[in-house]
Amino acid sequence: MAGLDVGHVNTKSIIIRSEEILGFATVPSGLKAVSSAQEALKKALQASGVLSSELKMIGVTGFFRNMIQKQLNIKIAVPEEVAEAKGAVFLNRNSRTLISLGGNIQKALRYDQDGNLIDIIQNDKCADGLGIFYTSMAKAFGIDEHELSELALKSTKHLSVAIHCPASAESEAIDLICQGIDIPDVADAILRFIVERISAMCTTIPLEPEIVVAGGLAKSRALIKHLSLLLKHDLNVLSTPEYVGAIGAVISCGSEK
Repeated sequence: MAGLDVGHVNTKSIIIRSEEILGFATVPSGLKAVSSAQEALKKALQASGVLSSELKMIGVTGFFRNMIQKQLNIKIAVPEEVAEAKGAVFLNRNSRTLISLGGNIQKALRYDQDGNLIDIIQNDKCADGLGIFYTSMAKAFGIDEHELSELALKSTKHLSVAIHCPASAESEAIDLICQGIDIPDVADAILRFIVERISAMCTTIPLEPEIVVAGGLAKSRALIKHLSLLLKHDLNVLSTPEYVGAIGAVISCGSEK
């Protein structure tokens, strides 16, 4: 079976057989969600060595799920939060809370041992696009997201900056660099800005251990370090964290049998 997660920024596809992940792929969503979904699925099939004719079912989730379901005649379309809860339990049977850190939307989910959703909270409009902002700041430094995180880990000074939104954060970061502030300290300030907004969201929902983290931002060691300290909880980053929604879409296919 295959799962598609067609998000604001990236489209993810994964191939699973008997609970074994065989292959996966990510492509930018761009402005053509349907063609992006087709490309991601093709690449995941190639990575898995599975033929498209062998697929028994495809499930789709993500922001563009309804469009993809209609255009590609996919049977199962699953809301993002439902898919992510199912995917989290698949990857960690002991998990009961998921913090999902996507490119545009951040969420905290609580669910039972079967991945059935109990509670959900999502960032407010002012915190939309934190993942996109993280990527844009890395590009502004001329590095990638991983390198930005590693720079932040080298910080030796806790900068106190007045940031209210991603737009002002970028301007503030540039001003700090112009003042001769060490880049690792600026990188750390950027990540703390992101983490403070995620943490504020998470305080509105009971965080029941075991707490796991998914999404592209979950791969930032510095971000997870800061978030764990602010929330005063141990956080476990799921394997293949950006594919949790796509995995959940596959699991939902199985429940429809």
